[in-house]
Amino acid sequence: MFLNLSIEFSETDPEIFVDILYNNNFVITDTFSKGFKEYTVEFEDTDEHTDQCVTFSMRGKTEQHTVVKNNEIVSDVYAMIKNITIDEIDVTDLYTEGTLCYHHLGSNNKQNGPVIIDEFYGFVGFNGDVKLEFTTPLWKWFNSKCS
Repeated sequence: MFLNLSIEFSETDPEIFVDILYNNNFVITDTFSKGFKEYTVEFEDTDEHTDQCVTFSMRGKTEQHTVVKNNEIVSDVYAMIKNITIDEIDVTDLYTEGTLCYHHLGSNNKQNGPVIIDEFYGFVGFNGDVKLEFTTPLWKWFNSKCS
């Protein structure tokens, strides 16, 4: 089975990295490159209840990547998760409509600040993780989300 992510990057910046992890194991590391990129994570469906997690992680963004004039952001470097499918089923709305799955350090990206668990709407503008959690067997998880 596969989980697919379609991500739009606002800019090309070799200093900002994207890590994709599956159950805390690295799948791929990439840099920001303007435009759309597709990422695929393979996983096994299980017969017994098993917690699963695919994590999209952004790191390397600094305050210099966000330009502010007159208290307005005039340019920024960010990613937008546009589409999430699991086993070819679109589950984007299950994660991007305010789900508490965005773990970040806040607007100043300080490395020593408290981690904030935030509602997620597809926008990744801070260093941190978007944790896409689900369970297998997949059919049970889908049924729980449809009821």
